[in-house]
Amino acid sequence: MAEQSSHLPRGVVLAMLCLIATVGLAGSFLYLPALPLMAADLGASEPAAQATLTAFLLGSCVGFAVYGRAADRYGHRRSFTVAGLVFVLASIAAAFTQDIGQLVVVRLIQGAGSVAGIVTARATIRITMPPDRAMQSMAMLSAVISLSPAISPLIGAGVLQLADWRASFLVAAALGLASIAGGRLVLPRGVPILPQDRPLRAEVTILQSPQFRAALMMGIATNAAFVVMMAATPFVFVETFGFSPAAFATLIAAVMVTFAAVSLVTGRIAARLGAVRPITWSVSPILAGAALMLVGGLGQPSPMVLVVALVLLIGSMGMMVPNTHVLMLEPFPDLAGTAAGLAMLVSTAGGALAITLYSAVAAGSVPGFALFIAGCGAATLIGWFSLPRHR
Repeated sequence: MAEQSSHLPRGVVLAMLCLIATVGLAGSFLYLPALPLMAADLGASEPAAQATLTAFLLGSCVGFAVYGRAADRYGHRRSFTVAGLVFVLASIAAAFTQDIGQLVVVRLIQGAGSVAGIVTARATIRITMPPDRAMQSMAMLSAVISLSPAISPLIGAGVLQLADWRASFLVAAALGLASIAGGRLVLPRGVPILPQDRPLRAEVTILQSPQFRAALMMGIATNAAFVVMMAATPFVFVETFGFSPAAFATLIAAVMVTFAAVSLVTGRIAARLGAVRPITWSVSPILAGAALMLVGGLGQPSPMVLVVALVLLIGSMGMMVPNTHVLMLEPFPDLAGTAAGLAMLVSTAGGALAITLYSAVAAGSVPGFALFIAGCGAATLIGWFSLPRHR
């Protein structure tokens, strides 16, 4: 088992893990309120502007493919520092891009460096904490991670009051430097060393687990719903329905605060009853939210119905998301970094594919937005039906 790098109280360690896990998402979503302004400034279309988010996700896939294994082999502290510096330098470069093509390339690199915190935080919880504490800590981590995209647009909207969209990337760089300092303080020193022979043996072992595969399918669907929501809502609510950037940021905050509150409550329940039962409880409200999305988006679109539907659907996923991560990492205490990286790689690739499909066939369409989000919610049933009930 790995040793913590300090004798700090567990609460302090968890708080620092939450910080380093949120920086990557903050880098992705700080600029969302300014996405239409950025598109206008760079002379880009809506799909081209959304490609900057898709590029970030694709870069994240590259990072997830490399980082989890690197952390298990070379150490979490060292790997996190290197990836963090990549994120910081790419964030600074993004602030000085002159056209949408340059920004897409830089966002790809930024995404590759952004993954370290979320993988390392989850792996550290699995490595250093007992099972009951790990469930509560994973729920807390999921809650805080969900608040990052809620708070980030609010910060981004505030930045727009003082400067243009470029400043949001400089803020992301500053957060990246703070996370590197925090990671050096709390990340574990000792790590399991992966075998050098048969390089893909760890991934094959992980994918052979029915529990991992079922939880991963739910993770793909929930992540797709989340990223399509974040990519599409600035155009749906700001451009189509006339919301101000501040009102849009408040909407996202309401959705993600609900998710966070549900995650926190679920963590305490899961510590007593296990991770499967809260996932089962989440199915009905998620499907209800999906149905309400269709009501609000088809026919005569209603922004208020869509807001309620998003709060219900995404908020209910707070019962599902942290527990799927617990189930994915539970069988692999010695491969926690690799398992977390593999899970995030596949789910992030699913999110990138969802955004690509949305941009290609439904960009600018409120009914298309509603259908995509509702479809992602309904797709969680695939993983739920596949989940082994005898654990």
